[in-house]
Amino acid sequence: MPLTSPAQEAAVSEEFMAVDYHIDSEASWLRVLAYPDGPLKRFGHHHVISHTDLSGNVRLAPDFLDSTVTLEFDVTDFVVDDAELRALEGENFEKEVKQKDKDGTKANMLGEKLLAGEQFPIISIQSTAIEGSLSDATVVATVDLKGMEKTVRFPVSIELRDDSFTAVGQLEIVHSDLGLSPFKAAGGALSVRDLLVLKYELSGSLLANSE
Repeated sequence: MPLTSPAQEAAVSEEFMAVDYHIDSEASWLRVLAYPDGPLKRFGHHHVISHTDLSGNVRLAPDFLDSTVTLEFDVTDFVVDDAELRALEGENFEKEVKQKDKDGTKANMLGEKLLAGEQFPIISIQSTAIEGSLSDATVVATVDLKGMEKTVRFPVSIELRDDSFTAVGQLEIVHSDLGLSPFKAAGGALSVRDLLVLKYELSGSLLANSE
């Protein structure tokens, strides 16, 4: 059963030493929802940018608020508009996106004006503080992206089991919070909306040598 009640959370502090979990790449994912904007937005696409090869570790401290999270992933492994994932996001994402448009979107995303993937292939996330409780936490983290460090607050709900955990959350964020600017085309008449939606789920299993 997940440990989410106040009594159970207190038990974590009272009964356990720090324990370490390894992120399960096969069960963890990140999705970015991007929306068209500008006078010509009807000609643009709603995009689901996904990643399913996340790596990292979580240390659960006796005092939950002292726990830490490290995470990293390669920007070149982002997938643009997977059909099954688009189907999960509702009517705005029902329209099929042609492969050439997917390829163009990824090329733009990895280009020098956005992620500069060739020069900065890795995005890393390192927690600096944790607030709240297991069921309603905020992970304050430094995001190292494109050679820049930005502080981002990630809301998350955590289910903790004997030898594993699952953490889920969703965040609305603007490009500038990550040191980026929205992609623009046709002289700015067609662009990506500044506001992005990030959805994420992390699963992890207990490391064999955990204290």
